[in-house]
Amino acid sequence: MEVFLPDLMEVLQKGDEHIKTKALFVIQNIMNGLKKTEASPFAVHLAEKLLPLFDKELSQLREISISLFRDLMKTVLGNNKRQMKRNARMGLLPLFFRMSDQTQSVAK
Repeated sequence: MEVFLPDLMEVLQKGDEHIKTKALFVIQNIMNGLKKTEASPFAVHLAEKLLPLFDKELSQLREISISLFRDLMKTVLGNNKRQMKRNARMGLLPLFFRMSDQTQSVAK
């Protein structure tokens, strides 16, 4: 399954919001099936790709990208933690603005 992750991450940059949402569900399932040692390198790169999705129009896409970002922060081990901290800092301002989102699950 981890062979598909790079291709799925590529989908996050292209395509419409509905396709990106479906890709995130698949990525979430794959990441949940990996051990932390396997998932950690992917988590850092994936977190970078999720940041632009926080501001998308489709609330379901915003919700799953924020949820997956939260889960990815828990997955990182060792040397990848420094890079993930940088990604988390870059995501804090967009997340702060989402606290008043009209969609309750996104705001939460």
